[in-house]
Amino acid sequence: MLENHSLPYFIMQSIEKTPSKVYLQFEEQRVTYEELYHRITRAIAGFCELGIQKGDKVCIMLHNTPEYLDVWFALSFMGAIAVPLNVHLKGEGLQYIVSHSDCKLIIVDKEFVPQIVSCLSFIQRDIQIVAYGKNESVVIMDDGKERLVIELKDVLLTNNHHLPTEFVSSTFINSILYTSGTTGLPKGVMLSHLAYVNSAQSFANYMVGASSKDVLFTALPLFHINAQAHTVLGAISSNATIALGKRFSASRFWDEIRSHGATIFNSLGSMIPILCKQPEKEDDNENLVRVTACAATPKEFWKPFEERFGVQIVEGYGLTETTGFCVTNPLYANKPPSIGKPYSYVETKIVNEDGNEARTGEIGEIFIRSFQGQAFMEGYYKMLDKTKEAIKEGWFHTGDRGYLDEEGYLYFCDRIKQCIRRRGENISSWEIEKVVNNHPKVLESAAIGVPSEVGEEDVKLYVIVKKGETMSYEEIIDWCQDRMAYFMVPRYIQFSETFPKTATERIQKFKLKGEGIGSAWDREKVGYVIKRTS
Repeated sequence: MLENHSLPYFIMQSIEKTPSKVYLQFEEQRVTYEELYHRITRAIAGFCELGIQKGDKVCIMLHNTPEYLDVWFALSFMGAIAVPLNVHLKGEGLQYIVSHSDCKLIIVDKEFVPQIVSCLSFIQRDIQIVAYGKNESVVIMDDGKERLVIELKDVLLTNNHHLPTEFVSSTFINSILYTSGTTGLPKGVMLSHLAYVNSAQSFANYMVGASSKDVLFTALPLFHINAQAHTVLGAISSNATIALGKRFSASRFWDEIRSHGATIFNSLGSMIPILCKQPEKEDDNENLVRVTACAATPKEFWKPFEERFGVQIVEGYGLTETTGFCVTNPLYANKPPSIGKPYSYVETKIVNEDGNEARTGEIGEIFIRSFQGQAFMEGYYKMLDKTKEAIKEGWFHTGDRGYLDEEGYLYFCDRIKQCIRRRGENISSWEIEKVVNNHPKVLESAAIGVPSEVGEEDVKLYVIVKKGETMSYEEIIDWCQDRMAYFMVPRYIQFSETFPKTATERIQKFKLKGEGIGSAWDREKVGYVIKRTS
């Protein structure tokens, strides 16, 4: 039955199957599946006392804690809709999402209460505040009005227990996840219960082969689809154990892995390269991890990582709109550097610039659709035009460029909006970064297009140098021109200490592009001539 694919049924199956098994490890805390049930029913009672009902939106702005999951699961059982918020949001960005989401209640870490208070002063709607951690019970708004702040523990630790007599259907919206804003204004991605369940089961069974003996670790934020659908629900799907870290730390990462006995972890963006660039230790391969599920990992780091740490990399591809991974390398049929094949309920195709389906090996935009209704997003919340723009005739237009090989494996090339157009040539920013990141002194780089005085764009390169190292502009240019076509070699170079990033370690290039050329070093201005032999 379709109803059996809602999150309450999904979670209850695991609770009933292995009640005494540890479901969650967080620091020194251990929670069994049976204890999870009681935590959920108490939380439901607490939310009912606050007047939360089916269909109500509840914003969650918490760091990684067990209480985050108590809140999310309780709302899922009630048929309320969770709206996870990036904990780094501030000012107008935070105000926009809180207002746009139509939330009735917002749950925040106590450190964010001042930001929320300021934000709510500009929203003409009564929104309850629940704070995690000891906090003033009454706060003064910017407009002088008093606002009651409820403590989360009073909601979660009520003496009452409640379980709905009927759960929502699998087609009901479970969460609205706002995109992280790498390209502009956030859009609220509406995901159903079924979308989460399909994603979790496919990840656990197909991508990592999880079993009840596994411990799935994540230090990715719980407001992100990867941690939610893959680690948390993937573990529950397999009656396995979740090991939850507060945040990603390269220096503490392997100690956390060992302390939890983790056997699987997920990685995004620059995490694998950053781990590879940590000082080598004798115990690097002393861990129980057998596989890491990765996305957007530079291919040149695959083999060094696997050999050094003794962990298999399995690469996949997905977006918030597809409920995370929807194309992955099968665990035992890995074909690097591809990003894999679509799940059984997913179809992909490549469309070229002429709007026709591309030939094998021809680069074009990646289109994706689901054979199973509501396995992907329902649309963007209150953005019908954006939804119609993204989904046409059932196909989701990803905005990514790639190609398919003769076996149907998909290869990622670049974001269309991050493709640099220079004097008639399409340049992949990813290809430039791949070359630069291979330099032994480079920690990380980012290539963008900036306006050229002759039309189209020139390449600007941002570089973060490893601690204790120094580099010259000429050193970077020499490295590049020996390893890439002349038209790809950056014109502008700027050294940086950090990059603006999303919580999942993706560089927010729209912020870099907003800086323009700035004070960057200009090889043409100083007369540094590159070779045109390729």
